Amino acid sequence: MMIKHKFIVDTDPEVLQEHKEYFTKLVSENPWLIPATVSLEIIPVSLMIHGFWKNRQLKKQVKIEKERTKQFQLEHLPGYRPNGKPRPLADRLHHNQH
Repeated sequence: MMIKHKFIVDTDPEVLQEHKEYFTKLVSENPWLIPATVSLEIIPVSLMIHGFWKNRQLKKQVKIEKERTKQFQLEHLPGYRPNGKPRPLADRLHHNQH
């Protein structure tokens, strides 16, 4: 329960003033904390943006592959013609008799 005190928000003005003075003193004594803290915040945000972008690219690639599969299946149907019009049934029967 040691962490519990960090999550309690006290609205007492004196306590808030103490915290403000403590952080002001901490930053003035250790100015390197600002860029270090900012860089630590930037890393997870950068990873999330990269993951989101990669996920979009992969979803687009999956859609393209699904469409290619559909086109491939259509091209290999028995009555398919390259111009997109199906071969009439009479032509198929006629070709099978010879």
